Amino acid sequence: MTIVDCQWHWHPPALLDWHLGRAEHPRAFRTGTGYRYEVSPDETWVYDRRFTDLDHQVQVLDAVGIDVAVVSASVAGDLSDRPLGEARDLCVLLNEEMARAQRVYPDRFFGLAHLPLTDTESALRVLDDAVDRLGLRAALLPGNVAGDSVAVERLWPLYERLERLRLPVFLHPTRSFRRPRALPYKMEVSLGYMFDTSFAVMALIVSGVLDRFPDLRIVHPHAGGALPYLHGRLEVYRAKGWWPNLDRPFADYLRRLHFDTVCNDPMTLNLLLELVGPDRILFSSDYPYWSGRKALGFVREHVPAAALAGVLGGNALALLGEGGG
Repeated sequence: MTIVDCQWHWHPPALLDWHLGRAEHPRAFRTGTGYRYEVSPDETWVYDRRFTDLDHQVQVLDAVGIDVAVVSASVAGDLSDRPLGEARDLCVLLNEEMARAQRVYPDRFFGLAHLPLTDTESALRVLDDAVDRLGLRAALLPGNVAGDSVAVERLWPLYERLERLRLPVFLHPTRSFRRPRALPYKMEVSLGYMFDTSFAVMALIVSGVLDRFPDLRIVHPHAGGALPYLHGRLEVYRAKGWWPNLDRPFADYLRRLHFDTVCNDPMTLNLLLELVGPDRILFSSDYPYWSGRKALGFVREHVPAAALAGVLGGNALALLGEGGG
């Protein structure tokens, strides 16, 4: 059984080094154990070797018993708020680092392509470079693009390209719910992130993106945020005609997506298993923010034995083109 972790984060030192010496935010500083990355005056991340040292991460994979990691730079890889030229250059840098991880540790990492999404043509060029030159086979999509919806029509050519290339799209939350309601109460990451991706997927459904691109493959992290638990309420409003272009129940659209297992609650996981079925669920740990060992133990304990091989790796390998899917 090959075990694939579909939400694993690595913050390449090259990205953080680029931010050293900057007076304005975002900026980075070296510490005794790694880096301090100041995104803004009210958002700072401390990255030790768990976040930045690829060799150490492989040691963790081996110790935990995870064979393959699908890797991105997490929220640090969302560069939508940067000037376009800077965002483009940093996305290429990140993609080169993701490709290096694949090259140095073959068959251990799938690097996600990071894209400058505020300009569609630039995003398409960077995606083509990531695929053709660097060999990346999946893409990262933040929950919003500098505050704008990921479903805006100018991004539809990108979804067409992703669908044609059969590249899975891994959603990840980013900055959205901040002051004054979220940040002062530590609710941006703990709660706001869940709604950021839920807004993204909801918009992709009601805007018609999922209908227009039926073979677009999307992974909704953190057990689907809020949508699996609200689809009944949403169905009431669909039936009232709020979205007349939708001729199928919301649950049908959710069953088209893939979801990861990052939730830390067996009732949440059981509800998701019942709603979308085990073939649509992917093991994930959210390392190094969460424990890979605990995540693996959680899935082994709460996923039915008959579905365990698929959830732990078979579903992901098929999605990524490694299992005949």
